[in-house]
Amino acid sequence: MRIINRNILFLSLICASSCAAEETPDLSQLPNISISDFPIIDGSDSTDPLRDLLMCKILGFGYKWERRPFTQDPEADIKEIMPEYTCSESDRIYLESTCLKHSNTHQSYINLIDDKVELVIAARSTSRDEKAYADECGVTLIEKPIAKDALTFMVNPSNPVNNLSISQLQGIYTGEITNWKEVGGNDEEIRPYVRNRNSGSQEKFETLVMEGLKIAEFPELQVGLTMMSPYYQLEDDKQGIGFSPFYYYSVIVDNGSTKAIGLEDVPMTKANVQNNTYPYTTEVYAAVRSDIDHNSTAYELFEFLTTPEGQDIVNESGYVPLNQNSGIRGINGVEDSPLATTYTDLNGVSHITPVMGIIVKTEVYKNCKSKSSKILSTNK
Repeated sequence: MRIINRNILFLSLICASSCAAEETPDLSQLPNISISDFPIIDGSDSTDPLRDLLMCKILGFGYKWERRPFTQDPEADIKEIMPEYTCSESDRIYLESTCLKHSNTHQSYINLIDDKVELVIAARSTSRDEKAYADECGVTLIEKPIAKDALTFMVNPSNPVNNLSISQLQGIYTGEITNWKEVGGNDEEIRPYVRNRNSGSQEKFETLVMEGLKIAEFPELQVGLTMMSPYYQLEDDKQGIGFSPFYYYSVIVDNGSTKAIGLEDVPMTKANVQNNTYPYTTEVYAAVRSDIDHNSTAYELFEFLTTPEGQDIVNESGYVPLNQNSGIRGINGVEDSPLATTYTDLNGVSHITPVMGIIVKTEVYKNCKSKSSKILSTNK
């Protein structure tokens, strides 16, 4: 029998009425920002195209997608946005060297806490280490989701395994499952790969997938510090398994060097990220310091990213746009308390309390916004 959370229905009626009464802002124009007051933006390697595209759109530059000419095989190179600058050479150098930083996820948050950059666009929210550093510095951040992504698990294309259950995946990384034949593959040793501490994908892996489980030691199988390391490793290792943001796999790399596998019989596709059926759907975040001047161009861009026009740019970059705006929260995790919470299983049935399995937790807030996240519940 379908269980309906009446609080959610009641709040939906209240929110629909109160939000409709608010004046709708004019979002038809892009922010009026010039080169001289363009903010200093930093972030993850995987969000480079979005940050570059945002700059081109705001400043009116043309652009095109190209693969970097790094190897003898052009199709093996990663793709990036190439701006077509129509400004002076000095302005181009200023934008590339000062405004568009490329510090990776962890360092970009450190730079924001240290007040060296004004806005971060990253593949995840702040990590435990970054929160501790912010507390030590007496700094708080404001962060919010701006796009959807997923944690993709990849194998060599020759590996016959196309799907794993969550328990099988966890068993591989705890060291309980060591041979591919245990999960329907060849009689070969499994070689798992992990990322370095504080990388965006490693943080997601530890919090979303392992959820407190002890990860076995794979020191000789560390893949290094670059986003491309898992791809270079897995294309030569028929027994390996690793992970990467889906956006990096499907948009930036997109060369068939690895194969994304499904989880719980849900294929790893953009459509399944959009409809939240893939188990490890994640979010891309924008962050600013809480003491930011709300009249600054950095804060204007921070707000712009979740407007309809901002979401159009997110979509054009190849990311999955948000279905709805999510609540803004502080770095310490404190946010407005939800007025009601409901849990929906993958069959679309709503429950007042969590049920066992993969479920979607939805919280409704007094400002009419809601936030949904996918969790793995062990409640029976």
